[in-house]
Amino acid sequence: MDNTQYKEYTKEKPYNETEAKTEQLSRMFNTISDKYDKFNDIMSWGMARIWRKKALLSLKAYPHKEILDIATGTGDVCIKAFKYLSPDHVTGVDISNQMMVVGSKKVNDAGLSDKIHFEVQDCATLSYHDASFDVATIAFGIRNFEKLSESLTQIHRVLRPSGHLLILEMNEPTKGILLKGYRLYTQIFVRTTSKLLSSDSRAYDYLTKSMHTFASGEKLISILAENGFKIIKYKNFTFGVCSMYLVEKISDR
Repeated sequence: MDNTQYKEYTKEKPYNETEAKTEQLSRMFNTISDKYDKFNDIMSWGMARIWRKKALLSLKAYPHKEILDIATGTGDVCIKAFKYLSPDHVTGVDISNQMMVVGSKKVNDAGLSDKIHFEVQDCATLSYHDASFDVATIAFGIRNFEKLSESLTQIHRVLRPSGHLLILEMNEPTKGILLKGYRLYTQIFVRTTSKLLSSDSRAYDYLTKSMHTFASGEKLISILAENGFKIIKYKNFTFGVCSMYLVEKISDR
């Protein structure tokens, strides 16, 4: 489990270079938890709901009774899973307790408190038994992993044989005018708006910068293959601003 080989993709930190990334992110997300949903809408042009729906529907053809939602944040994927997939149970994990406090209220309002539960856990050290889940999902969170290889090893371990991992992640468009336009949008509009939402502007700077540096497309597919997964479906949404990766667990590592 060598995380140094992926350091170029996970090196971005919100506050300083001395403190561990996971500790900084836990503090950061606790600070912005009450504004995060609004920021996510701004960051995604309001398209995140559509992307989540399309991604979750890709799981319909596979077993999905028990779902683990990693970097669950405020629980949107947990809640939408019941709308589109009707699983038996969803477990949401995150390093930010305050994000899940917001999520718990949303789950209660949706009448799903008996179907969804949250736990503070780091994906690199999941406490669940081997082969506990049919599906693991990560929506807009994999770029926040400090220990990418260890985290993927843990996901692989807790998935059942031939279980599936679904990833949604933001990335920059790859083509000329779209790339220039999106960078202008994030650098000016997103940054200005985020300052109105929270005094912690470094948090929102991190969220945009980490999107620029994290692996995407064939690079991420290659990383997933190196960690025991084979690609089933890869799809770009909205001019390449968001990508979906559906992969299957292959032989035990």
